[in-house]
Amino acid sequence: MTKDYELMVILSPRLNADEATALNETILGMVRDNGGEIIKTDPWGRRMLAYPIEKVQEAYYFVNYFKLDSLAVKTLKRLFNINENIMRHMFVLRDEKVR
Repeated sequence: MTKDYELMVILSPRLNADEATALNETILGMVRDNGGEIIKTDPWGRRMLAYPIEKVQEAYYFVNYFKLDSLAVKTLKRLFNINENIMRHMFVLRDEKVR
């Protein structure tokens, strides 16, 4: 069943701004490849982390909104976990009443 999702990704600061944007585009490509429909992307840029992750103090933030089959989320999580430039990711099921 297709549902609306919000995905926040925190990308490594070892990347420059163009590389971080390109990696986010790759992430969106993975969503499309799994049958997803991109609604919008909200780049937050480079920000300080709330707490250090592996001694890193800042990272690139992107929030992506899309429609995707719920079974494909598990596949995407597996792919994100093996990418060393994706420090953290979080899928949130969007409530249709909030919009």
